[in-house]
Amino acid sequence: MSEPLRNEYKTEIINGIEMMSPPAFSNHNHVKLNVAHLFKTYLKGNICIPFADGEKVVLEKQKKGDYFVPDFFVLCDRSKHKRDGVYGAPSLIVEVLSPGTAEYDRGEKKDIYQANGVQEYWIIEPNSKSVEVYLLKDAVYKLDAIYRIPDDQEPDEDKKKAKTSFSVSLFPDMAVNLDDIFEYVNTWE
Repeated sequence: MSEPLRNEYKTEIINGIEMMSPPAFSNHNHVKLNVAHLFKTYLKGNICIPFADGEKVVLEKQKKGDYFVPDFFVLCDRSKHKRDGVYGAPSLIVEVLSPGTAEYDRGEKKDIYQANGVQEYWIIEPNSKSVEVYLLKDAVYKLDAIYRIPDDQEPDEDKKKAKTSFSVSLFPDMAVNLDDIFEYVNTWE
């Protein structure tokens, strides 16, 4: 008798509703791995800890029983890290968009992360090779900037305007180059 297929869906509970995401595509996985590598290298020996996909995050201002599994996050208050997950807001959360989760990542999740005091929130879109950075100011997310790798078909004028590197707000001496985030990412026809 063969083994049953393992459930490979990522599950989160948002507003009491079980949300399931199908297994990620390779571009999604490359971006998560690249972001994790950048932060793991930078944070070595730092009090802040990088967490790759798979760690449960329970936030205070959400329904009882709700939890999230961000694609990546940084936790600077180690007292929030327990055996079965993180209880309280991380300092930075990164979500990599997928067609099935984009609406939640830009909507409900963003609102809940904001209400819980997550200081910095990145939304990464692998296909357009862009990163939206939101910073919490006066308890409200403000779009700090959109960074992107220009498309080869764009006019040179637009290519020159594209911001392709930035410093992380929480770690001003940490420079991020989009070529590092989108290494191995393909644009599919």
